[in-house]
Amino acid sequence: MNLQNKSIVLNVVLAIAVVVLGVRLVSGVAHAKKSAAEAASAEQAVLDNIATRTSIRDYGSRPVEKEKIEKMLRAAMAAPTAMNKQPWHFVVVDQRATLDALSDANPHAKMIKKAPLVIVVCGDMSKAIEGGGRDFWIQDASAATENLLLAAHAMGLGAVWTGAYPSEERSQAISKALSLPDNLIPLNMVVIGYPAEHPQPKDKWKEENISYNVYGKPLAISTENPSASKAETTAKDNGSGEFKEFDITSDFNTNPFNYFCGHGLLLCAGDKSAANAMTIGWGALGTLWGKSTATVYVRSDRYTHKFMERSPYFTIMKFDDDRVVDYMGAHSGRDGNKAAALGLHIAYTKNGTPYYKEASVVIECRTMYARPFSREGFRDDVPRDFYADPKTKGFVHTEYIGEVVEAMRK
Repeated sequence: MNLQNKSIVLNVVLAIAVVVLGVRLVSGVAHAKKSAAEAASAEQAVLDNIATRTSIRDYGSRPVEKEKIEKMLRAAMAAPTAMNKQPWHFVVVDQRATLDALSDANPHAKMIKKAPLVIVVCGDMSKAIEGGGRDFWIQDASAATENLLLAAHAMGLGAVWTGAYPSEERSQAISKALSLPDNLIPLNMVVIGYPAEHPQPKDKWKEENISYNVYGKPLAISTENPSASKAETTAKDNGSGEFKEFDITSDFNTNPFNYFCGHGLLLCAGDKSAANAMTIGWGALGTLWGKSTATVYVRSDRYTHKFMERSPYFTIMKFDDDRVVDYMGAHSGRDGNKAAALGLHIAYTKNGTPYYKEASVVIECRTMYARPFSREGFRDDVPRDFYADPKTKGFVHTEYIGEVVEAMRK
């Protein structure tokens, strides 16, 4: 092989190596992106499960499967425990006679009469720490109980924690019903079944219950960790930044033709007793009947639709955080409190219209017109084909035209 041929072969080999390396790099980047997306999805699933769990006190007759019972117990036993003592014991009850006896043992556990399952969480004093740390069994068994509750919710079950210890009367009655030995103390009874009710989770987030570094100190910029300071400052501004009113007819510098498309908008309706928000991508701003108006569209099967129907006002909110809009668009308010899951803080206008403090722009509207689309009115194949798509399930949108009564931004 002459020098020229060797050079050609070498160039071909190098080219192949570069291609292989490039494919591996691209594959590696794609894999990294996929892994990051999967990690973010898993993280959100865990947080959603915590935020949407609520106490269920009414159950259907369907029994709880044995494999789900084991999964709940495995989750319970994965809880943290002081010195790894694991001072717990779980009594699984699914026989009706014993369930009824447990219901009678606790005046606040009458829901057991309809429940197919109770797991009694006990402290095992034969495994408890000796000396001053003996009562740590209460913390350990409580942590196990919370794990059990979260596992039940994750599997579509409903559950409620009913207390026993330190009520001597309840503890003795439960111990008698279960023939517990002296070393077992019933801390609580977790009542479990398939839900026959779907209450909304309570939003328990309260900033006043938090101090930083010392009692009573609010969130502040740390001079020790500049990267953390920026994140903390952003969180504070988004949550508590002041809104200022502005004139939407003269001081609105966004193109109204694309404002509703890709601008991170939420629609919210309701009152102080109940409210719901959803992501929107359709809408219009303009003038009608001598008023500055905003038009939005809500399909009749959406959970927000019933709030729009009964509320005289609604708000359109802009969010700079795409995660809020993505989550609101992918989850239904029927399944849980979306605002609580996202850590949003609800506020109300002077008219009592709900909005979220974390929004960057809020437009409040008074509903002037509300009417579902009429299929007979479609004069083009675009709307006809849209509502013929199986994804719409035959539901059409209701058009809501509202007078803009207030606009504010940060």
